[in-house]
Amino acid sequence: MEERRDICLWIAGITTVLMLVFGVVGHGPSTYRYAILFLGPFLWGVYAARKRLRIHPAGFGMFAAALLLHDLGAFGTYGHFYFDLEFDTYVHFFFGMAGSFLIARALRFVFGLHGWRLWVGTILLIMGIGALHELMEWASTMALGSKGMLKLNDPDVFDTQKDLGNNFLGSLVALSIYTFIVPAFKRNRATIASPSVGQTLPENTVHEM
Repeated sequence: MEERRDICLWIAGITTVLMLVFGVVGHGPSTYRYAILFLGPFLWGVYAARKRLRIHPAGFGMFAAALLLHDLGAFGTYGHFYFDLEFDTYVHFFFGMAGSFLIARALRFVFGLHGWRLWVGTILLIMGIGALHELMEWASTMALGSKGMLKLNDPDVFDTQKDLGNNFLGSLVALSIYTFIVPAFKRNRATIASPSVGQTLPENTVHEM
């Protein structure tokens, strides 16, 4: 457990430093160059809740990567297309994945949800967080005008719907991996680590297990 805490601490520290660097060397909109003022507390808040939410270092690493992906907007990535998809598509899809891994694990180990209840609970929470983010974008523009997160006169009138749709798709992918692939991987690893009936392990292997 102490080792996991150290890993998460390193992830949070490195992510914070990278956000600071992005803000200094970035040439994009100031909205993203100063994003650490919001993303930093968000990152460390999740870190502080890691034990209560039973957060795994791998899930925390994905969450930190999602924040960094969003923060690449400091270099003017938003509005550009990569492999025929707008950058915003990747951000919201990956956030849906990363957030769903954290939420699904918490709902399973803290609240005891399984099966379809786990899927419904995870999707509702990730979509709720996505909706709050969209409302925050709107509120920032109402308060700051053209410097806000929601761009006025955006030709894409379905931007909000696309963002939430990508959150939803990312959540479905994460839940599929968490429900079907992760358990199968654990079973295969347990099978490899455990001796077959009647088989004797080498003496040095017994001590390692």
